[in-house]
Order: sequence, then C-alpha cells, then structure tokens
Amino acid sequence: MADFLQAIKERMLVLDGAMGTMLQERGLKAGASPEAMNLEAPEVVEGVHRAYAEAGADILVSNTFGGSRAKLAHYGLEGRVAEINRAGVEIVRRAAVSGQFVAASIGPTGRFLQPVGDAGFDEMVEIFGEQVRAFVAGGADLISMETFLDIRELRAAMIACREFSKLPIIAQMTFDDAGRTVLGTPPEAAAVTLDSLGADVIGSNCGLGIDGIYAILEKMRTVTARPLIAQANAGLPQLVHGQTVFPGTPEEMTAYHDRLIALGARVIGGCCGTTPVHIQAMAQALKA
Repeated sequence: MADFLQAIKERMLVLDGAMGTMLQERGLKAGASPEAMNLEAPEVVEGVHRAYAEAGADILVSNTFGGSRAKLAHYGLEGRVAEINRAGVEIVRRAAVSGQFVAASIGPTGRFLQPVGDAGFDEMVEIFGEQVRAFVAGGADLISMETFLDIRELRAAMIACREFSKLPIIAQMTFDDAGRTVLGTPPEAAAVTLDSLGADVIGSNCGLGIDGIYAILEKMRTVTARPLIAQANAGLPQLVHGQTVFPGTPEEMTAYHDRLIALGARVIGGCCGTTPVHIQAMAQALKA
C-alpha cells in the first residue's frame, strides 16, 4: 500500500488498457460474462495481463469490473462473487513482475440509487463490500473504481472501500463531451466530493479521447490538490462496416503527456480501444 502512494509521489505511473476487447479477441463470446473467465479460462485472462505487463504498464488492473453481485446475477453467478473477484486479483498477481502494482477493478452495478432507481444506499455499500473483501483476500495493492456515472453510487463504493479495507483508492467518473455525467454532475462537483471522501487519486476514464479527458482534469484541478488520473479512450468511437472502431493511434495517446504532467496527473492509462501497443507507446514516451 505505502509503495503505491510513494511511487506516485516520485513519478507518473502507466496503468494498462482495455480488457474486454482483448478477451473478445481471445474467445470471449458475445453476451458472455468477462469475469466468468477468471474461473473458466484463467490462463486467457493471465495472458492479457502479461501482454500489458510486457508493454511496460506499472499498474495492472484485474478483470473484475463487472464483478458485483448485481452484475453477475445476469449470468446466474451472483453466488460466486467472492470466488470470481479473489481469482481476478490472484491472476493479476501471477502476471505482474517486480515493481508492478495490482489494482482491483470496481465498476458500476447498473442500478441507480433511490429516488432515481430502486437501490438503497446501505444495500449498495454492502454489494461493493463483497468485492472489496475479496480483493483484500486476493492480495490487491490498490482499488481502481472506474466508469461511474452516478456520484452517489461512487460514494457508496468509496465508503465500502474504507470500511472493508485500507487499500489506496483511485476514483474515476465518466463524462460526456458537454462535460457532465449522465446524471448531470460536473467535474468540479465530482472532484470536491471524491476529495472529501478521501480518494487517493481522482480523475476520469472512458467516454472521451485524451483531449476531452484533459479538459475534464483541468476543471478538477481548480478544486482539488489530489493526484489526478487520465484514462482515455483511443479516440472517439466510429462505426465502420458495422464494427465499432476506436481510431486513436498510439502517438495520439501520448500527445498530452507534458500537459498532464504539468497539471499534476500521476497516473495515465488507456480505456476502450487501447491495446498493449498503445500502452507501450505511452510508457516509452514517459521514459523519454
């Protein structure tokens, strides 16, 4: 734990890229649970982690983004939450080499809190707590919360992390090109809330390319002194011959490095459409 927090004081770290796309290329069937592969095909998941490890990522993120009880219930796997999430962390640990950190991924449940939805706040804390307890048992170095759209749901996840672990926390929300979450939260309000909850690193992932993510972080920086994270898509998605394509090149993903460093970003990574090739370019650019 202390090693990660010390490392982000000393240098910018590179977090890995997309997981779902890589698993689909390796046999994940459409409509199947990516997280189930932690149990059914752990060697395939480990292969993805190794590819990112060899590309130079400093932080490897577990295949547990949709590992909550609420998400796994869609596949009849709600009774295997602890098993799936612990296995996800242990697989990363096997792939990591010396000096690489194991981050346990938490994504949104797909449910909304009352009164927008039917989920109670305490219920949501417990749902996330199931994952967090498994992460601790698996030996994670930190927790990465990604792609949240509802600041209240992210708050519930933060509380679960603090209640059931002492691990450092990366907390990220997803914004649209108008600079708001789906429920209307601006970057400044998100940053203030996450700062007050004690997130160790604050930022944004998914939804936007690197230029859009940089604009979001600029706004966050006006209200928080916390270390920032930028985890952009490989450009904005395009539909080509019926296939969703992310056109961002590895070189484009590195174009904002100097500005991100000046802004106080301490972690940079990739989201949708990014591959080990993108991560390698980002790692090499930082070393240069």
